[in-house]
Amino acid sequence: MKQNKSVMLTLSTIKICYVLLAASVIAFPILMKAQDGDWYYFVMIAVHGRYLIFPFYLVVPAGYIALICLDKILCNIKVDIVFDKKNIKLLNIIARCCLYASAVGVISYVVIVVIYKSIETVILLAIGEAFMAIVVRVVRDVLNKAIKIKEENELTI
Repeated sequence: MKQNKSVMLTLSTIKICYVLLAASVIAFPILMKAQDGDWYYFVMIAVHGRYLIFPFYLVVPAGYIALICLDKILCNIKVDIVFDKKNIKLLNIIARCCLYASAVGVISYVVIVVIYKSIETVILLAIGEAFMAIVVRVVRDVLNKAIKIKEENELTI
């Protein structure tokens, strides 16, 4: 029962992430226009945001795809479909989304360094996205091995 509550909480969190991602798509250009705002934070977004808006919009679809895959995996877990090849495929898609976002981050960093100036947060985000892709691939490989063991055990009975 405790695991089911955890799955439900995570599903709710993913729903919130859908909304937050949509809100950030709408808010990013608005925050960039806040150059005359009183808060330093808004000014920094306005100054650096013009360099980041194009890469951000490039990775938004990957973010939604990853959220959809996470949602499907958790729905599978909720109905006790854990060791299944569908989950492996979904984890693989999530890893590819992370790698895509990482590639966009690295390319954006190089373009920003060459054309404008260095913004270290872009490369840090790209490194983080690459790390998440590695983590997802490891989890995928573990789950894949567990499925093979389960299939072998079913054949011996």
